[in-house]
Amino acid sequence: MKSSLLSRGAPVLLLVAACATPAPAPPAPPPPPPTTPPVTAVAANSQPTPVTAVAAPAEQSKPPTPQGHQTERASICAGGEYPAAPVQETKASLVKDGFVFVEGPVWSDQLGSLLFSEMDFTADGSNGPPSKIHLLTPDRQLFTFLENSGSNGLAIDGKGVIAATHAPQALTRIDLSSKQRTTLVDAVGGKKFNSPNDLVVSRTGHVYFTDPDWQLGKRANETGMTGVYWVKPDGAVTLVDGKLDKPNGVSLSPDDKTLYVSALDNGIWAYSIDAGGKPAKRRLFASVDGPDGMAMDCAGNLYATSHGPGTVEVFDRTGKKLTSIAVAPKTTNAAFGGHDRKTLYITAGTGVYALPTLVPGFPY
Repeated sequence: MKSSLLSRGAPVLLLVAACATPAPAPPAPPPPPPTTPPVTAVAANSQPTPVTAVAAPAEQSKPPTPQGHQTERASICAGGEYPAAPVQETKASLVKDGFVFVEGPVWSDQLGSLLFSEMDFTADGSNGPPSKIHLLTPDRQLFTFLENSGSNGLAIDGKGVIAATHAPQALTRIDLSSKQRTTLVDAVGGKKFNSPNDLVVSRTGHVYFTDPDWQLGKRANETGMTGVYWVKPDGAVTLVDGKLDKPNGVSLSPDDKTLYVSALDNGIWAYSIDAGGKPAKRRLFASVDGPDGMAMDCAGNLYATSHGPGTVEVFDRTGKKLTSIAVAPKTTNAAFGGHDRKTLYITAGTGVYALPTLVPGFPY
């Protein structure tokens, strides 16, 4: 949810978040409401067919304001031993429904809330589907964080939200307070990206992102491929892999030494990352039916969404399958959140779901 750098004239990329204790947030979401609106099926791999829009959830009047600093990735999993079984429950609960199609969840310590993208496949998609970013508090208050975001996958660092944006075909940073956006990268070798889909940020500020063509719309594929890219802290862009067919979700191991990428071939691929941040030596880690976005917990367990079946498949660090979590049709992505990061938030079709976990995890 990736040569020259900053062809948009963006500022230097510094993605290391300040190390500070996040402000306490309310407990995980309460049990779901008894009924959910009907969902019209959408196509796999985050490229759904048009759906009928349902009534959007009611929004509140006063969204939270940013507080403090985002917790540094290195401190998220500091200390402690983790149980072998990362979850007790194997069915996620509905938190909020009524969207058109949701993607890219990320937890913000500074807002004490979940951010996620909603894409509208019922509108003109010449430049990819129109989308916006919502903010959802642990007590189910919903706000529109940013209209016309053109976003899919989201990640977060000390400077705000970093979005994989298909509308401008770029990675952009959004300030949490002002909502102002700046372009980080939008081209490689002078050629525009297709439709950046998902991304992950390392503790030292390296960004890895996927660039399939799901939301390319009527625009030309200038790179001639669908790729996985690496953005160094100085903003330089490098192609990691141009041979995967529509790479999609992306995640990092807790030690930042392994990059995981899902692709249309049903593979979850693992790349070894050297001391300089360079990924190499692709190998098959696991196979999932229609893999989409992914999340990582502190024990090194990978949570891979299975788009068509509507599940989250959980694997340990060796690739052994631990369990399967039932969610809903068209499951798209997942992220850990809550004050203790022991709530797995999952986007699926028209709704946002949640599951309590025994192991904390990363916010994107």
